[in-house]
Order: sequence, then C-alpha cells, then structure tokens
Amino acid sequence: MSPKRTKQQGSEKQAEPTTLRKIHLRINKVKLILQEKDKNFYNKHSHLFDQLGEPRQRFIDTINLSMDDGTTKTIKLFLVQHNLAFGPGQGVLSFIKHIHLPKGIGNGSLEDAKDMVENLVLKEVEVAAMEKSLYHALHNVKLGGASSSVALLEVKEVNGQFQIVPLELTKTEVARLSREVGYELVKHRIMGPEGFWPEPDNVTTDEQILNLVEDEALRTLLLKHLLTPGDKELLETLDKVYGHAGEENKIGKRFKNTSEVLETPYHDAALMWLKEWRATRRGEKAMEELVSETSKVGKQYKEQVSKTARKYKVIPSIAEDILAVKRFLAVMYQPFRDYKPNGQIVILDTGIAPAIVQGNLSRLKELDKEDVVIICVLAKRLGGSSPKRIEQLCRIYVEAAYNLGAKIVTLCNTMDSNARAIVSKEFSIPILGPIEPAVKAALRFGKAMNIGVIATKATIESGGYVREIKNHDPGARVFSVVAPLLATMADQGEFDTVQPPTMNQETKAILEANLRPLTRKNIDILILGCTHYSVFEQLIHDVWKCCTGKEIHIVDSSKELSLYTLTYLEQNRLLSFRVKHKGSIFSMASKEDTQKFEQGILKITGRNVEVVPMDIGEVVGRLSEKDRLFQKAVVKESKEDVNLRGVIINSGLSAGAKVAIADKLYGAGSIDTSRSNGEILPLELQEEYITEIDKLAAQDKELSKILSHIKELLSNKAK
Repeated sequence: MSPKRTKQQGSEKQAEPTTLRKIHLRINKVKLILQEKDKNFYNKHSHLFDQLGEPRQRFIDTINLSMDDGTTKTIKLFLVQHNLAFGPGQGVLSFIKHIHLPKGIGNGSLEDAKDMVENLVLKEVEVAAMEKSLYHALHNVKLGGASSSVALLEVKEVNGQFQIVPLELTKTEVARLSREVGYELVKHRIMGPEGFWPEPDNVTTDEQILNLVEDEALRTLLLKHLLTPGDKELLETLDKVYGHAGEENKIGKRFKNTSEVLETPYHDAALMWLKEWRATRRGEKAMEELVSETSKVGKQYKEQVSKTARKYKVIPSIAEDILAVKRFLAVMYQPFRDYKPNGQIVILDTGIAPAIVQGNLSRLKELDKEDVVIICVLAKRLGGSSPKRIEQLCRIYVEAAYNLGAKIVTLCNTMDSNARAIVSKEFSIPILGPIEPAVKAALRFGKAMNIGVIATKATIESGGYVREIKNHDPGARVFSVVAPLLATMADQGEFDTVQPPTMNQETKAILEANLRPLTRKNIDILILGCTHYSVFEQLIHDVWKCCTGKEIHIVDSSKELSLYTLTYLEQNRLLSFRVKHKGSIFSMASKEDTQKFEQGILKITGRNVEVVPMDIGEVVGRLSEKDRLFQKAVVKESKEDVNLRGVIINSGLSAGAKVAIADKLYGAGSIDTSRSNGEILPLELQEEYITEIDKLAAQDKELSKILSHIKELLSNKAK
C-alpha cells in the first residue's frame, strides 16, 4: 500500500475476515470434524482447544532508539510465541513499515488510532507465530511457533486525516536498533540457547541485521550470566572476546561508538556454534528429508496426509490441518516444560513486601544461583479489596510473570487466600503462596493448640488460614485479628533497619493495641499472615512478653514461603543449572512507585538498586480497555485508601483510638464473621475514642471525614 493512507481511503473497502480470524476458523473447523468423526480423541483433548487458540506469550516492549542527530525515537518491539509444546519458539524478525488502516479508524482520537495500529501489528505477528506452529506440527519438526516485529512507522494526523508514515533509518541507526532488539529479548529471558532465536524474513531483515541482533544477544547472555554449564564451549568462546575488550567496554555502555556499532565480535567468534544452531533451529535437516523424493520420512508424510484425508473424507488441505492440530493436542495433553534457559523466581507482592521475601530467599545459599525478579504489583493495599478484584489483579500479574519467563511465582497472603487456587488452574507454571507452609510450620509445635493469626482483612475474611489449619488439625482453635495499619506502617518505613529493627514508641504502642485481643487468649502460636509484618517480628516478641509475661512462638509467613520455595524447586528439579556465577536480581514497579520501592529495598536490604519502571499492559501483551479501566480504578481507590490510613497513623490520636478506628473502617468491624469457622476478634470502638477524634476533627478535614463515616456506620448498625 502507499506509505500514506488517509482515513477516507481506509473506509472505502468493506471489512473482510482477518488472516488471524481465518486461522481460528480453520482450527474450529478441525474441532467440529473431530467432534463428529473422532469422538474418543475429541473427548480426551477437547479442553485444550482454547489453549491452542491463544498464544503462549504476547509481548510488547518499548525501545528508546538513539538517532544519529542525538535525538531519541520511541519504537515498539512486538513478539508472539504461540505454542512451545513441540520445542523452543522459532520464527522471523521483521521490520513493519506499512499497515492497512481499517474502516472506522477516523472516528476516534489520534491516541485511539495509535492503539489500533499497535493492535494490528500485534495481530500480524500473532498470525505469523500461529502459522509457524501449525507448520512445525504438520511436518513434525520439534520447534514451537513464534514471530517478532519492530514497528518502523508513525501515525500522524494531518488536516483531520490519519496517515501511516514509515520511519527511514540510516545504516548506523538500523545497527543500533538491531542491537537493542537482541538486548531486550535477552533481558526479558526470551532469547537464548534454549529459547526464542529469530531469523531474517529476507524481505525487511537480512542476515546482517540478524548478525547484529545475535552479537548483542550473545554479549548480554555472557554479561548477565545466563549461559548454563551445557553451553561450556560457547561460554569459553565468548569469554575470550570479552577478555580482549577494553576497560571502557567492560564496564561502560551497552552500545559502542559509531565506528564500532557495526562490528560483530561475539557473533564472529561464535560463528561455528551459530551455524549449527541455525541449521537446527530453522528445521533445515528435518525439511530436507521431507522434500526428498527418496527419503522414508517424505513418503511417510505424504501417506499420513492421504490417510487422514480418506479417514475424515476431506480435501488434502483440511487433512493437513487435522494432522497438525491432532499432533498439537497429543503433545499438549502430556506434561511438558516450556523451553527456557534457566527460568526465574518471580515474587509478586505489594509495597516493600517483595523485597522482604527476596531478602529471605537470599539467605538460602542453595538459591544463590537463581535469577529472581521482584515485582511491586501495587504500592497501595490489596488487603482491603474484594475477592473478585484480588483475583483479577492476581491473574494479570501472574500472566506478566509468565511472559517474563518465570519458572515459579510466589504470591502474598492476600492473593494466596483469595485467588491462587483459581489462577493456578490457568497457568502451567507453579504458583506458591505462604499459607500452606506457614500452617505446616505452626503445626510442627504440636496439635490441638490455640493459634493466633494476624493479617489483612481480605486474608482473614477469606478463611484461608482457618481452613488450612482445620484440614490438618480439626481440634485446633484459631483466633484472628485484622491489622489494617501495620502494612502501611511498614511501607512508610516505621523502622530503622530489619537486622534488628528499632522502632519508635508510637509504633510499639500501635502494635500493642492491635495485639491486645490476642494476648487475652491463651495463644500458643502466632502466625504473621502478611509478608509486611516480618519487619515487626522482634518487636511483637517484646510486646507479647511485656503484656503476658510469656514468650510466644512466632511463625513468619514470608520466611516459611522462602523455605517452601527452595523445597519445591529441589523436589521438582527446577534449580538453576549454573555452577560458577550467581543469579541476578531484577526489580520492577509501576513508574509512579519506582522511587519509593527503591528506598524501601535500601531500607530492607541495605542495597542500592535500580528499579525498572514497568507498564503491566506491555508485559502482559496488551491489556484490554476493560482491564486498563479496572487497573486505574483499583490504583485510584487504593491510593485514597492508603492515604486515609496514613492520616490515621500520623494523627495525634492515641494508639488505641487509631487501631479501633482502622478496625471499624478496614478490619474485623466490617467483616461478616459468619463466613469463618475461626473466631475473629474485633477491637472495641470505645466512646472515649470517638471523643478523641471529635476533638481533633475540627482541625483536620481528613479526620472529620473519618469521623463522619464512622458515625454513619454506627448509625446503620443501630438501625
């Protein structure tokens, strides 16, 4: 098409079924044929058709490309891996400069048009990935289907008309872009010896472009220690190249000066390895046998197509689809592992809690070879959200972890109790939560005990801890207290250091007020049912001893989750293959939370780290408009919620008043206790606390709002 296409021209053609839709229709046709003519096979594999219709991974990444004139151009990289059941993803890298603008493109804003174009590019990439998957399955080539593209185009509005304008790059700009592609694909654990490795499409990209992609990818694999002992020969080869590099190259920028950017030393040194690798990854050997007139493999393939056509009474092209789909489903029915070089542990939690869990993992020497990604999923609170919202958020973030190459995901208590059981059924990677290991640790002290649990409202209300305890020990008595302020206090940094923590008197007073209902019970074990609470463990020991005169056994769910993660990895043989090098730690958060998360990690671990801003929509592949609106709503409400808790914490109220008011708004005071078999202990909102807040409300608008809300709650209860 022309480089420039107006919205008027785009509306002239009638909409036709997209290529992606046509592929889905082909798969659906096979489904109907199998359902009618091969019922036994269909009944066994029918549940896999939905999985076959959806890609294993959609990924969009932003590349900030340095131009020759010193400016920076934002360019999008798209990748789709459709199915990895047969083997590692294989497919082309293309540069897309033109895209057909559909009818109706001119009805929205420029931003709407840009979003639509991104979706169209993503669909083109998805088509190529699905076609590769079906092609490999049909010919029994042990490779998955994948595809990647860089969108070298801009959407502009000129005189009320949207136009596609291709980006024209110089030779050195193309070289920098190619290197960025190699770096980004390796950084996100997508490209590697056992992962996706692109090839040129020989139209928009050629071998020279792929040489540059591979050169930067190989360099990044070496410097990020992502090669395994099985790649010993390659590792030694790349080490030699690195050894000859100047000091500036060793510790300096990723991309060299203009004269060196076109050189490919890592690629050239590993050329023998690459030649063998390419031959295998492009399925050249397998295809040579298939097209040979004399080979047994070629004859068998033709016989299989002919036999399938006769069996189902269809034409050869449909027989090929049936053969491909049946092979897919048969492989997908068997347990398989995705092809990742090492995979990584991904920690999903809120606020500073991911840093707490990672700190516990780092103390286990057996895990020092593991790559760990810690993601602050929301700097605000999840603990006050509804179960449905928690489940929806959990699903989005687990999908992001899945796309980043996770081999195992750990969740917080709130997500564990409200969503893990459901979401685990939707993903092939293990998803671990802290409730089961924490309960097992508590029951090691004995049975038929009085067990205390302190956690968020959502965790307590779910009954997750009570159910798990009763499953193992029906005779145990469980007493729970909601602590709405503690996680916010941890995020605000109400401690000096975690080894050991030193707290101010106000923090101690709030803890004592929150624990008071439990200290009146004859508690044997106290479970810290929120990963944030780890920073308060020693202080809780001190407060308990002061209030009761006795010691208390404390089970820290975050520590138990770390030990459980190690055990799971060992038992399932999922530990890293590395021998020499330690794993890397990669920290991510939304852009608005990045700085605060960096400060939290420094306070928890003593390490200065760079937290990478994350757009969850890009990591997931592209959130729907409904998901984006949902995300915005949750962020807005959570921000208001945590700000309100901050007002309570920082007010001049007594500790007892703060805790009782928070409990009335966000705690047991607002819980339907009939949902839990255990006893939930509310904190009494005494009249003196109302008097306190009444006095301060005149000078504080936020406290005035809180007082008004509390009086409304009390009035409704009285009615």
